[in-house]
Amino acid sequence: MRITSDKRFYKLLFSISIPIAMQNLITFAVSMIDTLMVGSLGKVPLAAVSIANNLFFVLMILMFGLASGSNIMISQYWGKEDVKTIHKILSIMYRVCIGIVLIFIGIAVFLPTQFMSIFSNDAEVIAGGASYLRIVCIGYMFYGITNCTIMMLRSVKTVKISIVVYTVSLCVNAFFNWVFIFGNLGSPAMGIQGAALATTIARITEFAIVMIFMVFVEDKIRLRPKHLVRVDKVILEDYVRTCSPVLFNELLWSTGSSMISVVVGQMGTDIVAANTINSVAFQLVTVFIFGISNATSVIIGNTIGEGRKDKAKEYAFTIAIFSFIVGIMAGIIIYTIRPFVVSLYNVPAETKAIAMDIMSVTSIILIFQSVGTCMMMGVLRGGGDAKFVLINDIIFMWLIAIPGGFFAAFVLDLPIVPVFFVLKADELFKSVVAIFRVVSGKWVRDVTRDFSVMELEEA
Repeated sequence: MRITSDKRFYKLLFSISIPIAMQNLITFAVSMIDTLMVGSLGKVPLAAVSIANNLFFVLMILMFGLASGSNIMISQYWGKEDVKTIHKILSIMYRVCIGIVLIFIGIAVFLPTQFMSIFSNDAEVIAGGASYLRIVCIGYMFYGITNCTIMMLRSVKTVKISIVVYTVSLCVNAFFNWVFIFGNLGSPAMGIQGAALATTIARITEFAIVMIFMVFVEDKIRLRPKHLVRVDKVILEDYVRTCSPVLFNELLWSTGSSMISVVVGQMGTDIVAANTINSVAFQLVTVFIFGISNATSVIIGNTIGEGRKDKAKEYAFTIAIFSFIVGIMAGIIIYTIRPFVVSLYNVPAETKAIAMDIMSVTSIILIFQSVGTCMMMGVLRGGGDAKFVLINDIIFMWLIAIPGGFFAAFVLDLPIVPVFFVLKADELFKSVVAIFRVVSGKWVRDVTRDFSVMELEEA
């Protein structure tokens, strides 16, 4: 295998990944503003919101998995220029989206205290998080539909709308945070409930912009309500076979990440707050990594749909080299900015010291995570090899990292640094395995059907 010299590939990679990276950067800014404003209220409110957002985190990852699974098919059918079949895929995707979101709204409304109790035994943290969940869940449905739509548009190389949506959302969220958290412009000071209300208003705003775009501007898919009425049985069978491994994979990964939060949460409020600070810094330095991963999935899927399988393999090898370089750069950046990031938070010196240590571990893990993310979520999923990705997460996260983390924390009683390293060890293993899989070439799978031929045969 060799690094591609195809200029079209590089142009396409950056034209897709940079807008996605910008969107991720804006999303990071929203998270940063939230944690800074809530963090100014103290470590307990910061921990409460951080833990409460574990529910949204799982929902977010499931929506990502749903859209990613759908995009395996959409990107390949777009390569075939079959828009009619894409409409059928979207009809299924939105139905599944609504069903999943309703479950999460139910948890937030009826079981918020029980959910918070999984992650913390601090009564004040639990009460604050429960009050936050009851309000913020109003925006879950708007988020789910908006996110799935924006990710679907990426598969057909429409990416700039996401920058518009999340830029407006950033401004709306920041403004209403300022109003409702601190009680400005005549509003009562609502604290973390104000943060929840601001987030909800931002979600509704995102949804409104996307719907306006889809109705009046979008001209590739031209999706209309009539396309969502019926479910095609043939496409449904393909959808379940292709998307189920991705959705199940993301469910396992998100709940696995929540198990990490369980370990961290039981180690103390200081460590929870420190990990929250680390998470914000992590979002900052990985915006381009996830941009490349998303762009890779689109490019690989389109290329296979066009029938150019050898070229897809060439692109994959190029991405492997590129992702390693980007991972090294990201690791250097997060290690360098540690003092600046922790200085932004109104938390005790002990919490800041813990955050510095966790970020040091993250700077090493990032090198492997960059490669693993781009190979697993970009190349292998884009190539239709979702089951392989699922098996890797089951083995390395659920059979090694999570049990190892619990053992290190609660049996060996180790400090946070070695515990955190063990909890993230799956990223090392997955990156190595992913490289071998990509080099083997066994991941290239065309998941589409030629409906024009099928229609002729039936006639």
